Amino acid sequence: MLYSTAYQSSTNGLPIISHDDVVALRDADNKHPDSTKIISQDGAQERLLCSQADITIFGGARGGGKSFSILLEALNDVYSPKFKGIICRNAVDDLSDLVDTSQSVFGEFGEYNRSKGDMTWNFYNGGTLKFSFYAGGYDDFVTRFQGKQFAYIAVDEITQIEYRKFKYLLTDNRNTGFLRNRFIGTCNPDPESWVARFIDWWIDDDGYPMKERDGKIRYCFMDGDDVSGIIWGDTRDEVYEKCRGTIERYWKEEYNEFGDAKKLFIKSVCFIHSSVYDNKQLLRSSPEYLGTLANRSEEERARDLDGNWKYKEVGDELVKFKHMEQLYNKAVPQPAGRLYASCDIAVEGGDNLVLVLWQGSDMNYIKDIYVTRMNAKATVTAVKGKLEEWGVAEEDMTYDLNGLGQLFRGFFPRAVPFINNEAVEPKMKFVYANLKSQAAYVFANKIVDGELSINPQLLDNKYSGHGYERLRLRDILLNERKVLRADPNNTSHGFALPKKAVMKRLVGHSPDFIEAMLMGMVFIIKKKRRSIKGLGLL
Repeated sequence: MLYSTAYQSSTNGLPIISHDDVVALRDADNKHPDSTKIISQDGAQERLLCSQADITIFGGARGGGKSFSILLEALNDVYSPKFKGIICRNAVDDLSDLVDTSQSVFGEFGEYNRSKGDMTWNFYNGGTLKFSFYAGGYDDFVTRFQGKQFAYIAVDEITQIEYRKFKYLLTDNRNTGFLRNRFIGTCNPDPESWVARFIDWWIDDDGYPMKERDGKIRYCFMDGDDVSGIIWGDTRDEVYEKCRGTIERYWKEEYNEFGDAKKLFIKSVCFIHSSVYDNKQLLRSSPEYLGTLANRSEEERARDLDGNWKYKEVGDELVKFKHMEQLYNKAVPQPAGRLYASCDIAVEGGDNLVLVLWQGSDMNYIKDIYVTRMNAKATVTAVKGKLEEWGVAEEDMTYDLNGLGQLFRGFFPRAVPFINNEAVEPKMKFVYANLKSQAAYVFANKIVDGELSINPQLLDNKYSGHGYERLRLRDILLNERKVLRADPNNTSHGFALPKKAVMKRLVGHSPDFIEAMLMGMVFIIKKKRRSIKGLGLL
């Protein structure tokens, strides 16, 4: 298989594919024309054009050259008289940009019929590529596509098509010319679409594509009319064993001359992530586009620039900007009473260890903060020294037992271990998913209700960590408060925080300061285990 990166630049900055280029590649390769590939860009687009999957989902961010790529894919069969392909979008008017761009791709290989009733490229060797739409009722859709045959089907913005229409289009992905059938869908992230569930294996818990799975092929049998009915596996054999009964009902021995049942019944699928950074031609011709994407809301940047497939699935922030401003500007009382400490543990090479000093049994005043990143032995010594300096009794300190907290257990035997997934008391089990979520909600309510105050001398202290350098505490907290939100994907009852991986993506680093602070709420929670009054319920 050969590839060409040579192209001329048209007036609109798009590549022009030359007739001589295609002919030279085809003749040099000396193979069937459908093995020839033309590539004009680097990165994700090259992976798309090399995809051997039956179904390829291509996308994940704006500006990745997705629409242009599905035009290039049709060049595989531009010389075949038996080729029939179709490219779909939601409505006829949505196709105008694709049609205009197609002139630079197919101009030397055929003629285009501009009639809206027949938007078709008629190639000189007899093949065709049609532009169509999928909007409207399902019955009308079936009527329009019933009995059609297309070796190549592409759906631009596939998140907009209904799942059952997608499945029906797959029944048209066939041909009598011995061409390779393939289906490509392009899209930007849409957490609420069926596509998000369809490609879930390729997406990490934080919503971002996993690099190690990008372009990897999996196999599936699409049983039923809902995406949840799909049977997945890493091999065709694995899928076959899960749905053997269904396949064997419709397969006869005499069909073996046409191929293997596993190959014919089970589809291969891959997801290929793309972004504006893959599209060098766009960055050359419109470099300001990158800035345009960056000048959007946090949610829009997460989806359209970063390619996050789950951002919308994270609930709204409990603590808004105005609440933090209220905290920073609050007149600080001088509370008396017992001193407490809460510690988010880390050691050298990891995130920051953050130790928070509280004054008063209501945990309403943050008096001091100690931050360090040292080796394990020095960390234990430093924390012991700081507690002694502050006058905090060991039993009045809490620390996160999960992970590195196991290190502290033997050195602080009287301290209160904070266990993230510890069950809440029975009467609260439908309110909070676990202890950490309960503590986070109580802490957020303190900020929102104006009950929390902080030593103002701390706010302009500067700290550094993974992902940030010499930031003021006020700015760090303003950023980290974004993790105080609900995770609606939580399968248990009650309020639950997002997973740690999602938190890190939300703020750009581990939210060490906020987590150290919310752990202090354990002293309130455990003192009030007999009553839910004052917990700040939803």
